Amino acid sequence: MDQLAQLLAQDNGGGSPIGLIILLLPIAAIIFLTVVPQRKQRRKQQELMSSLEVGDEVVTIGGIHGVVNHIEDAVVHLEVDDDVVMKFGLGAVSRKAEEPDPDAQQSRGGFLSALTGGAAGGAGASGEDGGDEGSDDPDSDAKS
Repeated sequence: MDQLAQLLAQDNGGGSPIGLIILLLPIAAIIFLTVVPQRKQRRKQQELMSSLEVGDEVVTIGGIHGVVNHIEDAVVHLEVDDDVVMKFGLGAVSRKAEEPDPDAQQSRGGFLSALTGGAAGGAGASGEDGGDEGSDDPDSDAKS
């Protein structure tokens, strides 16, 4: 029992620095991969807010399209229809209407749709799946 206590009390002279690197490297990578895109997005939003002028066509984060009518400190007045002006926080402006919407990119399909032919209009979409419903062929009843 005394020998076990002595073994546990002994200091091994410290751990390996590689073990510390193995622990810290993934944490640093996660922090880097989350902070850098947020900074870029924040910088882009600040540039948009500072470049807004009266008469710009914009889209809000809720999808409302309008023309900037008046800009106060942190409030923008958008004319969304004839004589209809709505007030929004300046941060609610998502983008200028001339810019393409980054979320509206066409889907190229994925691995599964490539296998099943979903993106290219496979056999199931064209109606040629071998079903006999609605067929005008008189021999179709004889086939089944």
